[in-house]
Amino acid sequence: MFKKADGTLTIPTIIFTGLLLATPITALASSGCEVLKGCKKKFCEIEKQLNIATQADQSDKVAGLTKALKEAKSHCTNKGIREELIEEIEEERKEILDDEKDLRRAQKDNKADKVRKYQEKINQKTNRVMQLESELSALD
Repeated sequence: MFKKADGTLTIPTIIFTGLLLATPITALASSGCEVLKGCKKKFCEIEKQLNIATQADQSDKVAGLTKALKEAKSHCTNKGIREELIEEIEEERKEILDDEKDLRRAQKDNKADKVRKYQEKINQKTNRVMQLESELSALD
């Protein structure tokens, strides 16, 4: 069933074996980025996206990610990443303040659907801020 009469493997067997062997490598590549910090993490994440785009034969995306990786490797610094994280945290906090104003207005107007909408946006952005702060503290 797995081998032909001449002893060679069948095509389905070769493909299945290849998939089995490739899966752990993919799993290791995806889990590896989380333990990295700073520029190394950024490179890893771009490389992961690049591998996915390559496997999906998305040539335009491959070209863009290849360029992004080259640029990141040329210009990335942990100080720059720190500054980007701080800027993103500040922007999210400003948006939370705007959403809180909208939430109070919706509460005042007794618009339950809008209250729910703004509360959800605030929760999502608050979670994002906590994630960004965690990334920032991990750079230390």
